[in-house]
Amino acid sequence: MKITIKILKSIAFIVIISGIIYWLKFVPVPVEKYQVERGEIINEVMGTGTLDAKIKMIISSKISGRIEKVMVDQGDEVIANQLVATLDDNTLALQVAVAKATLTTVESAVDKLKKDLEYSKAVLSNAEKTYERYKKLVINHTISQEEFDKADEELKIARSRKQRAEAAVIESENKVIEAKKALELRKSQFDDSQIRAPFDGIITERKRDPGNIVVPGSEILSLISTNILWIRAWVGETELDKLKKGQPAKIIFRSEPKNIYHGKIARIAIKVDKETREFIADVYVNELPESWAIGQRAEVYIETERKKNVLVIPEKYIKWRKNNAGVFIDRNGKAKWTLVETGLNGNNLIEITSGLKVGDKVLIPVNLKDKLNNHSRITVK
Repeated sequence: MKITIKILKSIAFIVIISGIIYWLKFVPVPVEKYQVERGEIINEVMGTGTLDAKIKMIISSKISGRIEKVMVDQGDEVIANQLVATLDDNTLALQVAVAKATLTTVESAVDKLKKDLEYSKAVLSNAEKTYERYKKLVINHTISQEEFDKADEELKIARSRKQRAEAAVIESENKVIEAKKALELRKSQFDDSQIRAPFDGIITERKRDPGNIVVPGSEILSLISTNILWIRAWVGETELDKLKKGQPAKIIFRSEPKNIYHGKIARIAIKVDKETREFIADVYVNELPESWAIGQRAEVYIETERKKNVLVIPEKYIKWRKNNAGVFIDRNGKAKWTLVETGLNGNNLIEITSGLKVGDKVLIPVNLKDKLNNHSRITVK
């Protein structure tokens, strides 16, 4: 009885193994099929970055003071030289008025001293003429030596007065120069209390309000120019040799994942981050979403190469065995392993340079747990 049971178990085991072998060898494997065709393939390098402006600036104060008004807020458009904020300028205005009055006073003094100089020149001229006339008369004994000496003394006095008048004019003219510079300084300080936009753009941030005290360099507003906006994208260093200025790119903002915007590489950084091993590629954006914000994230897909009219198949059909690429193709209802050579890849497609022809049908199992072997029977699902 025990022998019979052992025999039955052995038979059952053989039947099971035979069934498994039959199943593996003869039962068709459900597969997906793709017919090889010619098409276009594009290789792209992907990077992730944020929207930024090429030209941006912090609007700050050049002088200390209390903010009196801030005329703009974030999101406002401004034009070059537009007044955007003012400081309390009462003291500065008074200083300008005092400087103007000082300049007027010293200019008036110059006019008076110049008139004195002209008078001293006339007196000197008369003294010189008198001296020359008396010099001749004293020789002829027409006048006394005493009268001649008096004329000589008056000539010396006239010369001295002229020299003092000339020095006084020079000194007063220097005071005019100082007064003008002082006025320019006060006007400049007054102008600095009137804070203006340096270029056309959009205010992205307001950091101060009326009443705040500021010192030179204090940030009041952030301004960007919208003339050039780009994505500052981080790209892996292994892609560096593929990128060139001017290459076209697709841009997908995370706020609009279904929309594609277009641009091109503006510049490529020459520095790689030591931590992430990535570099920055700045990509111009030709057109922005209706709603956008500086700093919003986006993915860029930079086109590095494009080929037309080449054999292409979806990349998932390629299998690798011992570093050799191959595919299973349909040969009369059975899978046949075929080695291939590949070329460009992109957008989940791969170029086949040899091993296949137009019309060949490549296969993959429908279920990942299924395994295709050479000569496996197949059924298309």
